[in-house]
Order: sequence, then C-alpha cells, then structure tokens
Amino acid sequence: MVPHFFEAEFHDLHVELSKKSLQQFINKMMEYKCSLYWRYNDDIIYLIVDTNQSIHEIPFKKNGSKLTIDVNCLKVSEELVARALELVLTEYQGSGFIKTYSEEHQHITIFKDGIIQSITEINGGEKIVMNQYGAIVEYQEFDHNLDPETIINILDMEINYTLMELYDSIQITDSKLITEQKQRLRRLLKRKQEIEQLI
Repeated sequence: MVPHFFEAEFHDLHVELSKKSLQQFINKMMEYKCSLYWRYNDDIIYLIVDTNQSIHEIPFKKNGSKLTIDVNCLKVSEELVARALELVLTEYQGSGFIKTYSEEHQHITIFKDGIIQSITEINGGEKIVMNQYGAIVEYQEFDHNLDPETIINILDMEINYTLMELYDSIQITDSKLITEQKQRLRRLLKRKQEIEQLI
C-alpha cells in the first residue's frame, strides 16, 4: 500500500500556552498513541513527538508562567500532529499561517488571534479563497501562479474600466446597463477586499 502523502509548514507561528494548556496538548498527543520526550536547551524546551512514522520537535520558549511557541517555520509530515497544532492555534488565540500539501490539494490557512482569516485552496489551475465569513472566490480566469498583489492590480484595472463604462451608461441613461455594471463593480470590489486579506 502506497503511504498517504501529507506535509504541513507552519510559518510565523506564535501562540502562548499555560502549563495546564500544554498538559492538554500532551494528553491529546498521547490519545493518538504518540511517544513523547523532552529535551532542554537554555531557555527553550523541545517537546519531541514520536508517531512511530516520524519524529517532530516542537520548541517552547519559557515566558514566566507560560510557554510560547514562536517559530519562523516548523515542518510537520504527520497529519495528526498538524491537526493538533491547528487546534492549539485556535484554542489559545495563536497567529501564523499554514501551508498544507497532500496528493490532491494545497491549502494556505491564515490564523490571527485564533481565528481563521482566510483559507486558500489551490487545485490545478483553480484557486479558491474563503475568508472567515465563508465567502468563496474562484480565480479560474487568472494564472494560478499570480501573487495576490498582481491579482489586485488586474482587479483595479477591471474596476476602472467598469467605472468608465458605467459613466457612459449614465450619460445615455441606459438603466439595464447601469444595473449590470453596478453589480459587476460590487463583485470586483468584494473580490479585491478578500484578496487584500492575504497580503
């Protein structure tokens, strides 16, 4: 049987846990039948999680009565470890973003103060963005390699062109065209706001 491919990268990860919260996280890892070890290094404590498939080191900085996970990049190759870390981000108001890769999909999830700000799913040539309000935007018309700034520039050009068309429609008092162009403007502005959340 071919093993299921999974990888997650946690970037700019910051979350503070009390000792009680850390104990809950450890209990969750033990529920998953993981072996846990500690390694100490000056002000950093490493929690070593052995899943029998792979080993992960999660660094905790001592911060008075709390422990802080504060890392630029943490790579995780086990889905259960990644899900447990996501749970920690949600429950303890953490921030950062996660790139998740599997055979079919790539996701980028942005957290701020424990709340998901947006989820971007890249599947082949299609990009879908979902913000915390549940709105979904599809970017099939754009090349999926474009960065958010480039997409915003394209949207700005479309907005300006639609405004010019709207002005012409108002001059000739074409109510049908005015309605259509106003609806298009609303869609473009909404799309721009959702993309701006990714920058």
